[in-house]
Amino acid sequence: MDKDKKAIINFIDTIKQTLADIALEMHDNPEMPFQEYRSMEILTSFLAQNGLFVEKGLSGLPTSFRASSSNYSGHPTVALLAEYDALPELGHACGHNLIGAASIGAAAAMHHLNFKMNGQLLVIGTPAEEGGGGKISMMKNGIFNNVDVAMMMHPSNQTRCVSLMLALQEIKFTFHGKSAHAAAFPYEGINALDGVIQTFNNINALRQQLRDDARVHGIIIKGGTAPNIIPDNASAIFYIRALDIPYFKKVIEKVIKCAEGAALSTGCTLTKEKKDLAYHPFKPNYSLADLFRKNLTLLGIKEDSTKKEGGKGSSDIGNLSQMLPTIHIDIGICGLKTVAHSPEFTRAARSDKGIERMVSGAKALAMTVYDLFSSPENIKVIKQEF
Repeated sequence: MDKDKKAIINFIDTIKQTLADIALEMHDNPEMPFQEYRSMEILTSFLAQNGLFVEKGLSGLPTSFRASSSNYSGHPTVALLAEYDALPELGHACGHNLIGAASIGAAAAMHHLNFKMNGQLLVIGTPAEEGGGGKISMMKNGIFNNVDVAMMMHPSNQTRCVSLMLALQEIKFTFHGKSAHAAAFPYEGINALDGVIQTFNNINALRQQLRDDARVHGIIIKGGTAPNIIPDNASAIFYIRALDIPYFKKVIEKVIKCAEGAALSTGCTLTKEKKDLAYHPFKPNYSLADLFRKNLTLLGIKEDSTKKEGGKGSSDIGNLSQMLPTIHIDIGICGLKTVAHSPEFTRAARSDKGIERMVSGAKALAMTVYDLFSSPENIKVIKQEF
């Protein structure tokens, strides 16, 4: 192994307890999207104490941040991404406490070791990945305009350097009918709940004609007030997903037609509300992933699977991956039967193995930054592929 990479490993070993304490403190104090004030302060305080220049509240998002190292300048500009929001009721069931800790650990190593290389090193804190689309807002406001490469590690139930993610659009359908006594004068009413139920039935009939990578799932959020009152207002929210943008748009239109047909058949009027932020599918960069894979191998970590899989959920990092070369490395912290967004995964995100793999992730991130800064050829290949 290169002596400089050995130095990276040795340095991170000296701060691994501090990184563990940071990850555990965030885990014990989970914060919802756009409310991650304490987590943001924990991460940025560490970065500032380790000599990086910190800016907070970028892009109108109070819990976002950017940290830069004065030891590095010019291009390539490499951004290590930090996520730190949690899930309602479940807490850190997606392991974002480990993501933030890994990225700041890697940045501290590169800053302190002060290798004589060209490039700029950033840590960009992106709030509200869990549905809020923090990265999308930051992209629209130019935060990533001068970034050449973006990287992050994400806890998972297996280690994989390349995985696919689905595009995601949220749509709310509200049906408007007419109230009436459900027993005495049902013929005077127009049942808005029937419109919602018929929408679910239409979508269920549609599923046979959808590609395997498409996903449509929803919940009823309003269905009426009492069984003896025909509901005059009912609504449901659906998530629509697919693996590529052209087909994604087709599925959205099909789902809208399902709701429109339900309104027509029940006599309701329909209001459609599309969420402004849509998550795009993830665009892998195999050349960049190969560099990370080699560094994991140097650390004694092998991939559990090299199979690329769709249907793995969605993230705002998909949008970023369409803009610039990006990797989102899955690092296994638990067994295959423990899945993200579950109480079991919440526990795994503060387990000994979870902390150990977070430290390894920090090492691999820093080692990959080193590869990018030390070899212009690596950057050339990565950009040619993109």
